[in-house]
Amino acid sequence: MPWTVLVIGVLAASGSAILIRYADGAHPLAISFWRCALGSVALAPFARGGLRRARAREVKIAALAGTFLAVHFATWIWSVRMTSVAASVLLVSTTPIFVALAARWVLDERLKRKGWIGIVVAMGGVAVIAASAGNEGVSLGGNLLALAGGAAAAGYALGGRGALKRLDILEYAVLAYGSAAVLLLIACLVTETDLAGFDSDTWWAIAGIVIGPQLMGHTLINWSLKDIDTTTVSVTMLAEPVIATILAFILLSETPSAWIYPGGLAILAGIAVVTATRRDPVVISE
Repeated sequence: MPWTVLVIGVLAASGSAILIRYADGAHPLAISFWRCALGSVALAPFARGGLRRARAREVKIAALAGTFLAVHFATWIWSVRMTSVAASVLLVSTTPIFVALAARWVLDERLKRKGWIGIVVAMGGVAVIAASAGNEGVSLGGNLLALAGGAAAAGYALGGRGALKRLDILEYAVLAYGSAAVLLLIACLVTETDLAGFDSDTWWAIAGIVIGPQLMGHTLINWSLKDIDTTTVSVTMLAEPVIATILAFILLSETPSAWIYPGGLAILAGIAVVTATRRDPVVISE
């Protein structure tokens, strides 16, 4: 059962980029807002008891993590509109690399030599994909946004390490999603981004994003952690960008650039090495 749950969660998360493309009637900021707002509202009833017992410190940490989450979704969802699905999902998956670097310099956590080798290999893959800009729909601007999304997700992950010492994953998610939704709402109002008036196809795609990647993907993947070790789950999730690329080929007729294959292989191999060398790997789904 745990493995079935994990597989379903990874498959649900893998459809995120495809659904974002289908929601082409909404601005990326609007999609980000509705994803966080509806996700928080949907999970709130299940976390109500724990939220009442939450201490101010954990609430503040979760709210700060929500800031990083808002940046993560805004930049990554925008990148899906600007560059190829393959490039976007591979570059945003570099979150474990940024977590390892931040933990080393901010928290003084040592990283084994093998971990540093993994970082170098992964960043080499990033450079290869960046160099492919202009080929098969790959955009340098979109690539940079995806990379920024991966870096921002590291802040969300590190915030979780502090808040989850007393909060359950659902309580943390409600607080982080909620604070991210507030910030994204402000961003939409400042930029005069429409939050409604979309066609039915766009609304259905947004609903799919919330139900699939946001609720089923995130929730089921984290639920599987009760029975499967974090390293195994993290490595299994490396299938997410591969599945997303295959779905883009089938559903969007999007053929990956030739540069994607060596670059993507280097990124995934580097992340796998870093994940295997850390005691507390990162579990982040799109």
